[in-house]
Amino acid sequence: MWLEELFLREDLDLNKFIAPGYFNSPPRREMPPVGKQDFFDLVALSQRLSGSILEQDPKHKDARYFLGSCHGLLGAFAITIDRDKTKAFKEGKKAYKSHKELVEEDRDYYDAYFTVGLYEYAVGNLPWYLKFLAFLAGIRGNEKKGLKYLDLAAEKGQYVADQAKALRMVLMVREKNLQEGLEQARNLHQKYPRSFLLHLNRAQILEKMEKPMAAAEDYLEVLRWAEEGKPNYSQINLLNFRFSVAKKLMELKFFPIALEQFQNVKENSETLERERALSCLQIGKIFDLQGKRSEAVAQYEQVLKSKNFESSHKDARSFLRRRYSTR
Repeated sequence: MWLEELFLREDLDLNKFIAPGYFNSPPRREMPPVGKQDFFDLVALSQRLSGSILEQDPKHKDARYFLGSCHGLLGAFAITIDRDKTKAFKEGKKAYKSHKELVEEDRDYYDAYFTVGLYEYAVGNLPWYLKFLAFLAGIRGNEKKGLKYLDLAAEKGQYVADQAKALRMVLMVREKNLQEGLEQARNLHQKYPRSFLLHLNRAQILEKMEKPMAAAEDYLEVLRWAEEGKPNYSQINLLNFRFSVAKKLMELKFFPIALEQFQNVKENSETLERERALSCLQIGKIFDLQGKRSEAVAQYEQVLKSKNFESSHKDARSFLRRRYSTR
């Protein structure tokens, strides 16, 4: 339920997870109260089930693990959905403490290394001024140790091996170790071929590696599979995604292919006014690059007839005065 909500918000995006402070900004969508309550009810049920086992056997490792995992999930929910850093830190600390005790008692309880590794890495990556405050509060973290623990969870975990690999992929991109991040994305997508998110991760990493042709091919392949209704890819909102792919192709300087996609978005009767206006702006820019000035002017004039979206009017007026150029 947590991941489904992130998907609906379009927040399951590699670039957002590596962007500093993205989850500090207010969300664009509020989670429906009923769905939110269902989420908390299910977590509470998991906590009660774990607690009932621990009443009979306080040392039960699996019950302690899943109880700690509940705190970890509540922490993840707090920062990504509610954008509540205080609650996220509070719940994360409980999860870390619970799982740290497990690995100290049993070094072969590899699933618990996931939470411990994530916490160590996160605290180890705090800015120096926050790290000093954390030190005064008795909180320690070590980036290298965190990555080592995540490796253990990925290699030997029973429940979280693939989650650890996915997180490792994100962290490798964050650390600019793009080749390893790409290998993780490819391996995970090979195991889960229906995951269009992993497919997109692959394209995004290739883009960061400055391999525009390979990145464009992946973006277009995801779009094609969505059009064909391939399992799971059919969940993609085609209109929004086509517009996003067209923008990517524009950034990668594949102008003729981008033009085709922007025209498709513009001509679709179901396209929202925002996407139609912004598509007209991009089509005009491509026409300018192709030396088709009169066609470009017609597109900019269409932009001015629509509402103003993201400075579209300002840009259109600017390009009416002077043709668009990438120089």
